[in-house]
Amino acid sequence: MKSDNIRLRLIKVLEILRQKSDPEHPVSSGEILDELKKYGIEAERKSIYRDIEALRDSGLDIVLTGIPKKGYYLSTRAFSLPEVSFLIDAVQSAGFIPKNGTKSLVKKLQSLLSEHQSVELKDRVCIDNRLKSNNESVYDTIEILNEAIKAHRKVKIQYAKSYLDGTELKVNCKEMVVSPYALLWEADRYYLIGNNKKYDNITHLRVDRIAEVSIMREDWRHFSEVSEYSQRFDIADYSRKTFNMFGGEKQRIDLECKIELLDQITDRFTDGIFIRHGKQEPTFRFSTDVLVSDGLVGWLMQFGGDIKVLSPESLKRRVLANAERLVEVYEK
Repeated sequence: MKSDNIRLRLIKVLEILRQKSDPEHPVSSGEILDELKKYGIEAERKSIYRDIEALRDSGLDIVLTGIPKKGYYLSTRAFSLPEVSFLIDAVQSAGFIPKNGTKSLVKKLQSLLSEHQSVELKDRVCIDNRLKSNNESVYDTIEILNEAIKAHRKVKIQYAKSYLDGTELKVNCKEMVVSPYALLWEADRYYLIGNNKKYDNITHLRVDRIAEVSIMREDWRHFSEVSEYSQRFDIADYSRKTFNMFGGEKQRIDLECKIELLDQITDRFTDGIFIRHGKQEPTFRFSTDVLVSDGLVGWLMQFGGDIKVLSPESLKRRVLANAERLVEVYEK
């Protein structure tokens, strides 16, 4: 019974250090004793010293300090304050996570910090004004999709699409059979990358629009039949070549860009680019392989005249046609 009490006290001392202490807010042995009393645990000051030594011996980095007051704090945590801040920002910006799920995740992430650090971070947390999915089953959907990807099995899904009935916006669910290859977070949305049974290409489906999903007994269609990948589906490479989740035919493109865009180009294309000086300084040319799609056209147009398509000719015509339609809209 005594050993059980010691184990329980050790657990609670560690919990108190995690919740109450950080470098700016050390907790004294007396404060630890007061917190233990709240759990109905009576202890002596010497036992607290022994508990802290035992926790140190187990590998925990517990520091005794005299600044700003004498006490102990847990120096090493699974995640630092900046890391938790990054994760919270990502969760808040993720449109596929519903509002309630966002609040729950943010609360869990804040629990990785001390209470004082959590309060410091709380003022920066704002959820209500974000555009969020209303699909509360998205976590279950992701779990099932991951199982199907691991098992190399097809999935049957109900996929929601919006349409107009007169002036009323409605949603229609369409059944699909998909071979799932990967899940990709892109532009604050989560996508299922796979092959629709009806077609011989790659499709992108928003996970938050999947209403129902079930794993089928049928093996998936191997991605080598519908993509350039043979041994493994390289999601990083695929993401780099895909613009705004529009599919398309892989082609080599050749662009001429203003020198001011060098950082943006190298941020987007981290490998596979071949840069040459343009004919007119200060410009540069580069070539890379991408999926030529409406998403790529839209990306190019945002730079106006600062990027010029040199090849292929088909892409030049698409950009020009879009520019002409834009002029027509504003001249009406």
